[in-house]
Amino acid sequence: MPAPVPKIVLVAGAVSADRTIALERLLRRQAQERGWGERLEIRMGGIGAGAGHISDAGATALRAHGIEAIDAICPDLERSRALFDGAEIIVCDSGGAADALVDWDETEQAEFVSLDELTDTDGEQEPGERAIGADVDEFAALAPEVLRRLIAVGSD
Repeated sequence: MPAPVPKIVLVAGAVSADRTIALERLLRRQAQERGWGERLEIRMGGIGAGAGHISDAGATALRAHGIEAIDAICPDLERSRALFDGAEIIVCDSGGAADALVDWDETEQAEFVSLDELTDTDGEQEPGERAIGADVDEFAALAPEVLRRLIAVGSD
C-alpha cells in the first residue's frame, strides 16, 4: 500500500522573521512528537517583516525550548510563491498576516488558521510589541492545539 500523501501546511508570518521561524519550528516538532511528521509537510514563508534571518534573541528563545535555529532563514512569500503550491492550510502568526494573504490568488483553496483565533489578547499588546521569548513560550503552549486543528482540516 502506498504511503499517504502528506497534507501541506504553510506557516506564514508578517510580524517578524523570529516569530515565523519560531512558529514553524515549534509546530514541526509538535508534529514529529505526536507521530504526524510524515503526514504533514510544513513549509514557512513571510511577508514584509515576517521574512528574513532569525535574530540572536530569536535563536536564544528557541534554544530555551530545545530547538537550534541559529542560521534559520524565512523565505519571502512575495519572491517564493511556489511555497503555496498544494498548501491546504495556512497557519498565520497574526490576523494581520491572514488579512494580507487571504486575497492572494495562491491562497484561494487553502483554509486559514490564525494564532489570534487561539489567544485572548483582548486589547493587550499587539504581536511584535513584546520580547520574542514571550512569543516563543506562547507558541510552544499553542502548538498542540494548532496541530489538532491541522489534523482536523479535511478529516470531516
